[in-house]
Amino acid sequence: MSAFPIPYHLVAAGTTNATTVKASAGKVHFVSCSNVNAAVRYLKLYNTASAPTVGTTVPTHTFLLPINGNFVLSCNPPIDFNVGISFALTTEATDSGNTAVTANEHVVNLGYS
Repeated sequence: MSAFPIPYHLVAAGTTNATTVKASAGKVHFVSCSNVNAAVRYLKLYNTASAPTVGTTVPTHTFLLPINGNFVLSCNPPIDFNVGISFALTTEATDSGNTAVTANEHVVNLGYS
């Protein structure tokens, strides 16, 4: 295993961006996400080996992305995911929220192992 986290990068499409980062157990070392919208948005992390069904699959963590700002989280120790690592972006904080974000408003960067 590498001593450094593996980088993952995504520029948001006009969807929920349901994405599998790692299809097996892993750890998230850092998260960085921008939001250039004039409203808050939410980054949801899931403990799944495939892309989540946004609005049905329950996230393990939901992070608020501030208006015209950045969210940065350094995880020490890293966050464990025993099944897999996936995420989505939505306009609602609720677990059942599944409204898509607008394209190019968010850049997600993760470090995982």
